[in-house]
Amino acid sequence: MATVMEMPKLSDTMSEGSVARWLKKEGDKVTAGIPVIEIDTDKATMEYESPAGGILLKILVGDGQKCPLQAPIAIIGKADEKWEEVLEKYNAKKGGAQTASKADASKAAAPQTASQTAVAKAPAASASVSQADVKASPLAKKIAADKGIDLKSIQGSGPNGRIVQRDLAQTSSSASMSSVHGIAAGAVVKIPHTNMRKTIARRLAESVNTAPHFYLSISLNMTNLLAWRKSIVAKLPDDQKFSVNDLAIFLTARALKRHPEVNSSWQDDCVLQYGDVHMSVAVALPNGLMTPVVRHADKLTVVQIAQETKRLVKIAKDGKLQPNDYAGGTFSVSNLGMTGIEEFTAIINPPQAAILAIGSTIPTPVVLANGTVGVEQRMKVTLSCDHRVIDGAVGAEFLKTLKQYFEDPATALFLG
Repeated sequence: MATVMEMPKLSDTMSEGSVARWLKKEGDKVTAGIPVIEIDTDKATMEYESPAGGILLKILVGDGQKCPLQAPIAIIGKADEKWEEVLEKYNAKKGGAQTASKADASKAAAPQTASQTAVAKAPAASASVSQADVKASPLAKKIAADKGIDLKSIQGSGPNGRIVQRDLAQTSSSASMSSVHGIAAGAVVKIPHTNMRKTIARRLAESVNTAPHFYLSISLNMTNLLAWRKSIVAKLPDDQKFSVNDLAIFLTARALKRHPEVNSSWQDDCVLQYGDVHMSVAVALPNGLMTPVVRHADKLTVVQIAQETKRLVKIAKDGKLQPNDYAGGTFSVSNLGMTGIEEFTAIINPPQAAILAIGSTIPTPVVLANGTVGVEQRMKVTLSCDHRVIDGAVGAEFLKTLKQYFEDPATALFLG
């Protein structure tokens, strides 16, 4: 019996899915439990396994296309089964708006059929046989046909040079703006929102508009810590070396252990105070920001934190994060010091109650204890607090402990 494959919900905040690319093509044999598609979620690009074995009879949502959750994206069955009949039965069972005639179902659900229809109705110049042979996604072909865009003149940015929707967005936007406003082609680029970018926008707007933020900043003398790190790292093998950022996570986790009221979150009926520290670490990606979680950071050595952070950063940049890799963080650290940013404030990652923003370490003139002027390696950090959970005095005590740990490593550091 044929199986209708639906768009899955791959994260708790996912509201729609986008097909990054199919790993199989129509007519290929697929095996249950083996990845058959890559899906762009609001968090990452993830492989998804085939729900059944058989033949991939029909791809209903092509590369680069989006659709709602639980919408049909493909049909898997036996070679002699007709996908149109399977889809009709599926729609009839679902009922409501999804129910349609056989012709309408094919037109609405199958990008390939829709593209071919659109191309057929387009002017001959934009629907020539040579244009149809260009390597492009079904959606890109449909857009090109509707707008009279010559696909042969476009360089594709998809897999193996395949033309996808975003390649046409720039072309159509430039042409449109040029004709309407008389500006040079290419002066304006329209970049469609990705699921990740829309989720970032929604969650951060929610954080700023819901959580009353306040900020506490402090300057840390990094001289002793940098000297300690340099001496230790020189003795370690490459796979155990750690960075200043790893030390920051290590020390912050231990400060949170002493101040659990900062390692908390606001709920409608209570404040949840966490006994374990699961550290969310901000990672910049080409299309957004991810915060994979170093779990039980308060129980790990700095070497273990370094190894886990490297692993998470790699799979984040490879688009291979799984929900368990980024869910359940209790506190966040965002470090822009390596980019030369001296000081900044960060937006709280809900439902957490605080985030620590770390700037760069720079030589700074200071008045020393003996009254003379000297130069110290100093780093500024800023704690963003949700005032519903953390009061000013509580945040200040946390930063006082953090300052002690950074400036006197012996009080907190051990490799274990």
